[in-house]
Amino acid sequence: MSFRTSRNKPRALAALGALAAVLACGVAVSPSASAAVYPTCNTTKAVSVTSGHSVTVPAYGSSKTLTCKLVLNQTRENPAVKALQRSLKSCEGYSYLGVDGFYGPQTFLAVEALQNKYGLFPDGIYGPNTRESMKHYSPTLGCARI
Repeated sequence: MSFRTSRNKPRALAALGALAAVLACGVAVSPSASAAVYPTCNTTKAVSVTSGHSVTVPAYGSSKTLTCKLVLNQTRENPAVKALQRSLKSCEGYSYLGVDGFYGPQTFLAVEALQNKYGLFPDGIYGPNTRESMKHYSPTLGCARI
């Protein structure tokens, strides 16, 4: 019996180690969980960047607050996603990206790559940190940061 117990001990320790690694990963990804408290962007807002020039950014609600998020969602077209895609395509070098208003896998991967480029946590979620780091599109100005 002691033979069987000592034989299973390495397996038990390995299982505990794997559990600890999973729990540690859960703690490591918690920064993306903070983005979950923001409402989903559902409109756009023109934000003035220089005299007479503004860029269009995703926003939320009738007050058009900029504190919102966009996540993978292929079921509904969204004007906020179109604004994000236009900025990613025209200002950040993701020329392959379509501007269709659906936050699909290509948009998700472009946001994730952008987050890596700017040293942000690469979760593929457009939120306040991503908004502040990236350049946004303006038909009159070109591209600018807000």
